[in-house]
Amino acid sequence: MNYLMIDTAEGTRALLFYDDKYYYAENLINAGSETLMPIIDGLLAKANASIKDVDIFGACIGPGSFTGLRIGLTAIKTFCYSLDKPCFAVNNLRLNSYNNNGGKVISIADAGNKVCYVARFDGDTELDAATCMTLDDARNFLEKHKDCAVSTDCKLKGKFEGGVSGVGERELKIAAEKHIKNVISYKELLPLYIRKAQPERGAGDL
Repeated sequence: MNYLMIDTAEGTRALLFYDDKYYYAENLINAGSETLMPIIDGLLAKANASIKDVDIFGACIGPGSFTGLRIGLTAIKTFCYSLDKPCFAVNNLRLNSYNNNGGKVISIADAGNKVCYVARFDGDTELDAATCMTLDDARNFLEKHKDCAVSTDCKLKGKFEGGVSGVGERELKIAAEKHIKNVISYKELLPLYIRKAQPERGAGDL
């Protein structure tokens, strides 16, 4: 089955699996349509494929960049709608956790302004769903769960002792292999927003 999976929660990443070969590209600086579409076009060109050849589309639904997620999910939903194709979704913290090799993992992603997103997993089981907390609270959370490895995104590299950082081709491959069977309609592909957008935050909101 040919698939295209994208991640726009932090920068732009795309993985195309076509005719039993993988094609990957990333731009960690920008997560906009001016970055995403050229990356997708470039992967299709390398594979000598058309967007119509993709059987299923996958997307990272967040939490992450509000703008990046909107652009990425809109693109995938448009492909699915126009081509009548299914899709699958991957939580950003779940995706991020794959940079550790299974077992118990606490996954942490940057949310800006010394705030982060945190979730805890044991293999394929989610023990604590994605939540938002300060970096200091995240360190206290790690202290309570010393049996867990630590996965962070690129922006938090070096912020947590012993943490493994970054998502790339390997992590997207693992995510696709694990989640591609969970097929949904593009209508069910919704962003996972844990933190309120900046204009909506009030006193006490992280």
